[in-house]
Amino acid sequence: MDFASRLRAMKIQGATNITIASMKHLKTFSRKNGFENKFDVECRKIIAARPTAVVLYNALTRVKKEKDWKSIDHIITELAEAREKAAKNAGKVFSKREIILTHCHSTDVIAALVKNKSKIKEVIVTETRPRDQGVMTAKELLAKKIKVSFIVDSAISDFIGKCDVVFVGADALRKEGLVNKVGTYPLALVAKENGKPFYVVTTTFAIDKRKKIFMEERPVAELAHKDLRGAKILNPAFDLTPWKYVTGVITEKGISKNPRKLIK
Repeated sequence: MDFASRLRAMKIQGATNITIASMKHLKTFSRKNGFENKFDVECRKIIAARPTAVVLYNALTRVKKEKDWKSIDHIITELAEAREKAAKNAGKVFSKREIILTHCHSTDVIAALVKNKSKIKEVIVTETRPRDQGVMTAKELLAKKIKVSFIVDSAISDFIGKCDVVFVGADALRKEGLVNKVGTYPLALVAKENGKPFYVVTTTFAIDKRKKIFMEERPVAELAHKDLRGAKILNPAFDLTPWKYVTGVITEKGISKNPRKLIK
């Protein structure tokens, strides 16, 4: 399985993780093939594997323009440093030992939770169907000795009253809203209805200024059941949450209560 196929199959997950892995792959690839036509083709294959991921798109845009190993190394360093700073800034939203509710698997969110574990009482993690990405989140938090409760996605309304704040990651920050794992929008609605703060933890690499965004759909085989033959099966990977449902966006630059200003 080549690298782009591994991305498409979600062998690597998390917007920042897939970008760092892609940069490392391209550095190795360029040592063998240089920065000419084959390199451009490889970049196109990578972005086609995860077309919604703007962190990856932004990094690839820089690399394709600068085309040198130092640029790749700088991006890897910047991503890691930005995640660490965002994690530190996330600590500013805690007023006591909090119960957090999170959705999917975001390495930026996990970094923030681990960084502030002394301020966290418990993390409620959604299963995140159909690929069960919440399992990865739960395992990584448990490995850091953070208490975890694991729930099915449809139970968010049952547990929102127990949590103090919602943290989610970001696949893209756009003028029209937050693009993140499908299920984020209903979680934001439930949080708003119940007066719970809803924060996005990410980096400014997620700012998306593309004119259009392609909302990836996953293979229908992830959802197919034998007794559903004949049914039209849809498997959207992402949804878009309007900014009015977001309390703030936490990045390496601080906490923005007006996300649209970040995107200008």
